[in-house]
Amino acid sequence: MAFPSDIRLPTGSKYYTLIATKKKFNSNYDITWSFQYKLPAVSVLAAANTYEVGFTTFLTNLSSPLCCMPGQYLGDQDPEYILSAHALYTESLDVLKTQADSSILLEGGILSGMLVKVAFDSTGLYALTGRDDRPGVNDRQLHKNALIVRDYEHNLKGNAPLSAFSTTFTSLTTDTYRTLRFRYVNLGEKLHIDYRENDTTAFTLLTTIDLGYRAARLTNLDNMYCGFSYSTPISTPNMGLSANDFFLRNFNIEGYELPDVTTETVVTPSLSVNPNTQYTTVTNITA
Repeated sequence: MAFPSDIRLPTGSKYYTLIATKKKFNSNYDITWSFQYKLPAVSVLAAANTYEVGFTTFLTNLSSPLCCMPGQYLGDQDPEYILSAHALYTESLDVLKTQADSSILLEGGILSGMLVKVAFDSTGLYALTGRDDRPGVNDRQLHKNALIVRDYEHNLKGNAPLSAFSTTFTSLTTDTYRTLRFRYVNLGEKLHIDYRENDTTAFTLLTTIDLGYRAARLTNLDNMYCGFSYSTPISTPNMGLSANDFFLRNFNIEGYELPDVTTETVVTPSLSVNPNTQYTTVTNITA
């Protein structure tokens, strides 16, 4: 398969995207999902700071992925088809471009694709700016073993090394299953990210991301699916920097599945009470 010139992957690279479509959830209410993964250190052939592995989890209203880009895009749609926007076309149905070769987009209020995406990237390249005005950072602002969050317009909402949040969860490799939990709450105001190691039953808050979606005024938010994507290597012709084995299990999702919640206000009659009786104080009485 031919990729754009900014994606460099060797023959034999591994990349896939999956979406859990058996149930859809209303993102106007809280959605919580979790999964367990294992990336054994022995499966990483390269040195600790050079191996290239990235995986993501996301909320989307697409039941099947469209135009998934591997490598540093980690399964994102092609930037030309940025979510909640529509490209302008010429009479010959070519995408209309600016002088800087960026697509001209008409913004819309209907979500068609990813709502939020969380990436764990050993290279940090998922935060990189890209073609067609894909927002991001330059190569001097990247972090190894990074936690990166993008919103429905691919804007960066978070980009920091895991070591900034935890002293134990600092790299992607783990020889036992690690549980990750994501809590999308308050109509997109916040996203809580928790983790749990195999030797405990208690979750630890990794970080909270302020998304600020309440002001987005998007529609089509009541048909959300949870998804997962994976790519190794990220951006290199060297297959020796990829991981051999990656394990994923116990993908669990909780949320409200109907379009709306029906509420009813119950009015009860006023309670009957006895009025307070007034007393007069009498003084100068002896017995």
